[in-house]
Amino acid sequence: MNIGVEVLKESVIRVQSQLNDWMDCVFIVSKDDEEKAREVLEKAWDSFWEDGDGWCYGNYLEDKLVNAGIAFDAYYADAEE
Repeated sequence: MNIGVEVLKESVIRVQSQLNDWMDCVFIVSKDDEEKAREVLEKAWDSFWEDGDGWCYGNYLEDKLVNAGIAFDAYYADAEE
């Protein structure tokens, strides 16, 4: 796993890669969905490296949350800043 998924604070989940600085995003979910969202994102992050061919990593992660019925806001790091 390439660092992966961590809960930063209540309802804020960060997904990032140690190998690719540009792969860094934050998902904000409801408190009720936090645990499920973390689990979905952990599985999605791990499976992206084998099953994500042709997907942008963000779209892949978002698709997994949508399919799990989890509402969220997503924010992506700007590699230029």
